[in-house]
Amino acid sequence: MFRLLILAACLTVSVHAYAQGAPKSACPDLTPQHGAKTQAIKPPYSISGLSHVRSGQKLTLSLGGDEFIGFMIQARDGQNRVVGQFQLVDSAHSQTLDCSAKDDTITHLNAQKGKPLTGITFDWIPPAGYKGNVKFMATVVQTGFVYWVGRVTKDVDVE
Repeated sequence: MFRLLILAACLTVSVHAYAQGAPKSACPDLTPQHGAKTQAIKPPYSISGLSHVRSGQKLTLSLGGDEFIGFMIQARDGQNRVVGQFQLVDSAHSQTLDCSAKDDTITHLNAQKGKPLTGITFDWIPPAGYKGNVKFMATVVQTGFVYWVGRVTKDVDVE
């Protein structure tokens, strides 16, 4: 019985361990530290919004689809470098994270197992003078043990 209680406590801790956002250790590859295998099937999520923006101007995008409890999003250039800066639209459910530079990543905030999200809107500003393609890459956590790593993407041209 005692072993069962210990196991249940460990599982509960792993599900709630990142309720306040993704850890910096997930920055390089967007992989949650949940201890479960990433999903191989097509994710039920997408990033929507315009597919072009002018350098230095704000672009508003949304992550949506099935219900989810966590996320981490970065914009990466052709050399897989994290670029640009995020601005919050929904500060009750999202926050920025400094991975390679200030506010270059956005992640969940106040995730609660019984109160999933159905979408999140965010703003992104490309670096001044940047021109080229960026790929938004998102990791989306449906439950503590069901998640897709970097498989929710959107290409955006920066003019």
